[in-house]
Formats: sequence, structure tokens, C-alpha cells
Amino acid sequence: MLSYITRRLVYGLVTLLALSMIVFTLLQLSGGGPLDRLKLNPRMQPVIQQLTELWGLDQPIWRQYVTWLKNYLTVSEFSVHNMLPFVAIGAAVVATVVLGKLMKSHWKGAAILGVWAIAMYIVFVNITIKFNWGISFQGAGDVWDLVFGRVGATFRLGLSALFLALIIGVPLGIYQAVRQYSFFDQLGTTASFVFFSTPIFIIGVGLQLIFALYFERWTGVKLFYVAGMNSSNYDTLSVAGKIGDTLRHLVLPAVSIALISLAGYARFQRASMLEVLHSDYLRTAKAKGLPRSKVIVKHALRNAMIPVVTLVSLDIAFMIGGAIITETIFGWPGIGRLYITAIGTIDYPVVMAIVMLIGIMIVIMNVVADILYGVMDPRVRYD
Repeated sequence: MLSYITRRLVYGLVTLLALSMIVFTLLQLSGGGPLDRLKLNPRMQPVIQQLTELWGLDQPIWRQYVTWLKNYLTVSEFSVHNMLPFVAIGAAVVATVVLGKLMKSHWKGAAILGVWAIAMYIVFVNITIKFNWGISFQGAGDVWDLVFGRVGATFRLGLSALFLALIIGVPLGIYQAVRQYSFFDQLGTTASFVFFSTPIFIIGVGLQLIFALYFERWTGVKLFYVAGMNSSNYDTLSVAGKIGDTLRHLVLPAVSIALISLAGYARFQRASMLEVLHSDYLRTAKAKGLPRSKVIVKHALRNAMIPVVTLVSLDIAFMIGGAIITETIFGWPGIGRLYITAIGTIDYPVVMAIVMLIGIMIVIMNVVADILYGVMDPRVRYD
């Protein structure tokens, strides 16, 4: 298991390096320059000179890439608050070796993953680390602060949408498989195709019109907001008022994302469940007289969840940049809007930071998904 994870991480690093080269080259060939807007202001000449020297913008593309990569990997601030991070990492290494040798069940991967998740949480809580991602070419400030200042808003939106999609989409797919070709199955299949094929901007605008604008016009009650993450008087509200205000801003954008993911989860879960329900070992379990609920939940669902685990892991990875259109429609102050603005202004320190952050999440979540395969299916081995 440990050698497999190490090998996958090495492959992931190579993939990230190739990704950075491709994206950086495409940005350079997109036309125009990152400092074109600043050149319109004569007072910005000292700033332009400083940025040109810092990022080597007067050098060939390959030299600019090397300069960016060196700056991107340079730690500008690092401090350890106490000894807990070292103790946590040491304990995680020992636990990994012990679990790898002594634990024989298919839960070994999940146990190792849990140990390292706890260790990483302790590490990040007790250290301060900041990479030198430079400053925005458009004067928006330090790239590190700019990006991580919006991660919270994006994760709030993405995790809410993911939660809604999972608690509705997975049970829906299971029920459709169990009641194959029933009226409910046909209705769910039709609805899934409609939502999955409808562009996100149509869903978002439709929800704004129906549940925010028209609903207020018809009833005189403002139920949901169409833009922003909080109201202007948010700081003056009580705790219950702040929760309510956040939910009234959050529901519509989260539902607009969840509807598309929900449709995908339902379709994949239905197809996977049907395949498992017709397998030999399920027929054997039924022949032994096991209750139908036990056959479905204990024996069928476990293996049928494997394709959905892959989808969920990728959704979490793409959560950082996947809500670009939704954040733009609803004025949500997340990374998606920042990404669109940075592309339009060729602000490549910001663009590269976000792209690499998404890539790192994809690599990590793919490894997590592979480990979860071993938890879901005892037949999966990594030796």
C-alpha cells in the first residue's frame, strides 16, 4: 500500500509539472501582455520595471517559466509553533508501518488514510507556511492571500452542493435500480437527462427568476437573494440571523450546482447497482434466504458505490474552479470569479496558482479514491 501511494504521488508530481508547462505556454501565446493595462498609466512605470525584473518578463518563455517555477516553490514564510507537527508525522509513519504489517483486512487503507488525515490536520494547525506566489499584475495584492482569501467561500458553496447531490442522487439511483422500469424509474431517468444536459447558466438564471424575483413579486416575501454571500448588515445580526442570512444567499447557487451533479450520481449509481444486482454472488445471497434489505444494503451497495466514489473524488478536486459560471451568475466571492478575471487580464501568477491548486487537489483525491476502492471492494489489492 505504501509503495503504491508513493508511486502514485510521484506520477502526480510529473503530471503537475507537465500541466504547469502547458498552461504557462498557452497563457504566453494568448496574445497581449500581462502589464499592458499598467502601461496605460505613466505613474506605473516603476511598478512595471519591478515586475519585469521579478518575473523576467523580458526574457524568453522558457526562462520566464523557470523564474515562475522557482518563485512558486519558494517558501517565503515558515514557522513551527510547537513540537506537535513532528510528533504527529512521526506517529503517522510508525502507525503506517504497523498497520501495513499487522492489519490484514480491507480496512487497512482507510485506517492509514485516517491516520495521515489527522496528522496533516495537526501539522497545518500548528505551523505557518506561505509560498512566494508573487503579487497580482493588476494590483490586487499578494497572490497567496488573494487565492486563499477566497478558498473558504468556494468550499462553502462546493461542499453544500456536494452534500445535496449525494443525499439525493445516490438514494435516487439505488431506488431506480431496485424499481427498474417503473414509473418512478422512467421519471427519474428523464429528469436526470434534462438536468445533466441543461447548461448551468440556464439553471442558475432560472432559479434566480423563479425563487427570488418572481417569488417576491407574487408573495411579497423575499425568500432568497440573487447575489453575494452575505447581506450588508450581516455583522449586526444575531447568530441565528447570520445563519439564516447565509443560507438565503447559499441555497440557490448550491442547488444550481447540485442539480447537475445529482443527475450524474443518480445515473451512475443506477447503472452500477443494476450490474451488481444481476451478479452471481447476489443470486447466491438471495438463494440463501437473506432479507432483501440486507442483500441490497450489505452486499450490493458496497460494490455499486465504487464508480460514484470516483465521481465524488473528482468533484471535490474540481470544486476549487468548477463553480466558475455559478459564482459569476450569483456574484459569489469565490475562486471561480477570481479565475475568470485573471484570465481576462492575463494575470498569470493568479491563473497559474489556481490551476496548480486544482491539479494538486486532483492528484490527492485520485490517491484517496484508490484507497477507498480497497475499502469498498475487498478484491482490490495494491501489492
